[in-house]
Amino acid sequence: MVGIIFTVARQIGVVGCVVLGLLAYYEGIPFIREIPFVDRIPVVREMIVGRVAAERTKAADAAREGYVKRVELIAAKAEASELRRQAEENAAMAEAARKQAATARVAADAARQALEKRIAQDNDPDSSRWSQHDLERLHNER
Repeated sequence: MVGIIFTVARQIGVVGCVVLGLLAYYEGIPFIREIPFVDRIPVVREMIVGRVAAERTKAADAAREGYVKRVELIAAKAEASELRRQAEENAAMAEAARKQAATARVAADAARQALEKRIAQDNDPDSSRWSQHDLERLHNER
């Protein structure tokens, strides 16, 4: 085997060996690269897979990382806009509740003043005595 390698190296020369070495370094070793899961062996991965494929994988990972960050940014912006919308809606509902409370307070004050006025106008000395109608009603309820 070693003799075959030396014979081929002698035939193609130093320049051919350098070209084959660079080709193997950048493009990987073609037949070994096709073996499943060989690219997961940490020691020989760079030699078997090749520098171009390794850089392509790194670039894809970097692009994927950038994509994930962009998607997270878009999701965060959407969540922020939803929270902003909910805050505006809550502020509008709180303002409506304040107006309703003010209206109810005015109505309660008016009712209290009307009651106080009726109490002040009640000057009948016999208002606390039982009338004949009241006595008959109590007598019939037994």
